[in-house]
Amino acid sequence: MRSPNRSIQPGPSIHKAFSQSMLQAIVGSVTVFSVADQNPMYFILTLLGVLMVWMFSVVPNRPAPRLMINTVLLLVVAIAGIEMLRQGVGVSAFAVFVALLLVVKLTDLRNPRDDGQIVVLCVAILISAVLTSNTLLTGVLMVIVIVLILRAVVLYQIHTVLTKSAPTSTAIDSKARVDIRAMILATGFLCGLLGSVIFVVLPRNVGMQAFGQWGPGKSVSGFADTVELGRPGLISESSTPVLDITIRDRDGFNIGAENMPAIYLRGAVLNDYDAGRWTNSPTMSLPLTSRARLVEPRTAVKPAKPIENASQWTQQFDIIMRSSAIGQTYLFTPWKTVEFKVGDIPMRLGHDFERGLFLKDGIGGRLEYSIRRVNTEYDRIDFDQFDRRDPIYVLSDAQTLDIEPAIQEFASEVLSQSGIEPDPALRAIRDDQAAVRLIENHLRSRFAYTLDAQPVPAGEDATKWFLFERKAGHCEYFASSLALMTRSIGIPARVITGYIVSDFNDVTGQFVVRESNAHAWVEAQIAPGVWKTFDGTPPADFHAIHERDPSIWRSFSKMYESIEFLWVRSVVGYDSNSRENIMGASSTDFGLTGMSESLLNRLAAGRGRLVAHSGLVAVIVFAASMFVGVVILRYKELFAGIIDGLKIWIARFRIRVFGQEHRAHDPRLVQIEKMLQRTFDRLGIPKPAWVPLKAHIEQNTPILNTLASPTRQAIADASSLLYSQAFSPDPQAIDHAQVIRIQSLLRKSEKSSAST
Repeated sequence: MRSPNRSIQPGPSIHKAFSQSMLQAIVGSVTVFSVADQNPMYFILTLLGVLMVWMFSVVPNRPAPRLMINTVLLLVVAIAGIEMLRQGVGVSAFAVFVALLLVVKLTDLRNPRDDGQIVVLCVAILISAVLTSNTLLTGVLMVIVIVLILRAVVLYQIHTVLTKSAPTSTAIDSKARVDIRAMILATGFLCGLLGSVIFVVLPRNVGMQAFGQWGPGKSVSGFADTVELGRPGLISESSTPVLDITIRDRDGFNIGAENMPAIYLRGAVLNDYDAGRWTNSPTMSLPLTSRARLVEPRTAVKPAKPIENASQWTQQFDIIMRSSAIGQTYLFTPWKTVEFKVGDIPMRLGHDFERGLFLKDGIGGRLEYSIRRVNTEYDRIDFDQFDRRDPIYVLSDAQTLDIEPAIQEFASEVLSQSGIEPDPALRAIRDDQAAVRLIENHLRSRFAYTLDAQPVPAGEDATKWFLFERKAGHCEYFASSLALMTRSIGIPARVITGYIVSDFNDVTGQFVVRESNAHAWVEAQIAPGVWKTFDGTPPADFHAIHERDPSIWRSFSKMYESIEFLWVRSVVGYDSNSRENIMGASSTDFGLTGMSESLLNRLAAGRGRLVAHSGLVAVIVFAASMFVGVVILRYKELFAGIIDGLKIWIARFRIRVFGQEHRAHDPRLVQIEKMLQRTFDRLGIPKPAWVPLKAHIEQNTPILNTLASPTRQAIADASSLLYSQAFSPDPQAIDHAQVIRIQSLLRKSEKSSAST
């Protein structure tokens, strides 16, 4: 048989429950930011500091001395200032600063206000996570931690109230636990409903350009805009998604399929080679960045110089870059792009259609854009129209390209063995493509692919070492070798870094591009103005790395990726089009867009003057506040009397106008109650909130008898007056003369006690 007291079994104390919830909120917020920032050291170091302070300061309730805390705070502020000057004001630096403040503040928990500041710092770390990453994992962890913080906030409110009125060791029984859970659910539901409405209704892009680097800008990618051969280590095989791509035909139909040939998605075009390092030449990068301009949402950009057959584009790529870096970032497009269309967010874009280069500048985070391309891979080339080649690429001038003689001899030998003339002065242009294919096939069949990058011996050219000694390497070695060998036989070639598109998700209809799909290959000019893609990487190893995993784990990962794509598309990618679909094209923006643009324009036009004006106003407000504060402290009794008189006058006015109801909340009675409480505190017998006034007076009669007779009588009269107005079924009108007499006697008692 169940015990009748089973439902009210005591639980942990209020203080213990709140402390546990606060620690859970700290651990949760730090975990979310560590995952969002991909920074395990942040998690380890922050929690190590938190746990040490928790054990030696929070649990034993031993706050650190104020002098030590202030000294450490000054040190933290100094460190934050140095980092801001060194790296700028970024989200990661802000999160580190907040973590340091959190650890320091844990050593200074003296009252409920300090506990509340800890919860606020947890929220600040959570906001940093939102500004750092927008992945599904971050979103799921965010929801969990928001529940923990919400629980901490509810318990904080209860803990704060009971700290003033009851012992914090009071246990939480089962009924109270049910009430607390109901309060958390109700508050969470209302906050979620309000947040959802704001999310749907708020216009998109409000203040986007004002964020600067304060936005999700932690770039996740295996892509690099330079190639540095010879670096030791293991190339990343991370399966983290970077891009989502939908390929459509001219009729808008999705033409993606699992059996499609791999698509090369270009990023950086590298022309300059120096001792194993490929970089983009300044003549290519400088014009691109200098021509960058702001392109409005959903605006199509086309080349200034018309491209042949541009109107006959064959494929449209709708690309979502899940997380782009802050500042200049390469955008990925196939060859040959004839139109670039910006997504729903304005973009500062630099472009060079001739070389196929596209660069974004500005804020980071999620990007969406579309491109249309002409597939020139199978176009027929009329070689009869070409009667000469670029003179810089004749064999006698090949040394000007800084190619090792051994590499040049090796390429010539490969061509000679197959009956193709290596000398470009004697070779027909129509044989250039076959010459490059020969070198490509030679690399594929005679060299091994490995992700293990061995260091190049000191003083050795990395490409030469790969070709003649190591004979095994990753894609960058094959691309470098193919490019240099192709150049050595008089054919222009460049190294391209980007991604391979091959992993199709038939659930979402998108290709998923991962970090491990980063790749390097070669484009060679097989005829004047005609560039083709070549790849020296062995095909078997190439497919093993870039094709999808056939194991059972692939089914689970595909399911997760489908959910994550819906998250990226529906939540992270909620834009103006989505808002119009829900609210209608004529929905108002409540004037927020115009207001934000006006504010930003004002800031841009007069930033220096506004800063100076704001500083002057701040100094004036600070000085005026200090003056008013000093005056109030000096004449606080006078101001207290004036305020009391004003409250009494308001109370009389309300009684005359509205009648006698609500007498228990009369300001005069509230003032008497406060004066009684101060009298009890002064005598060392503070009255708990749960003890009735008369019971408290009876319990402390011996102490009250030591007071002067008028003061004892004033306390008795005040008690009777408060009880008659609060509990009498027919309370009489308040005798104003009696109120004044009681207040006067209690105030004289306070003054006489202060003088002694």
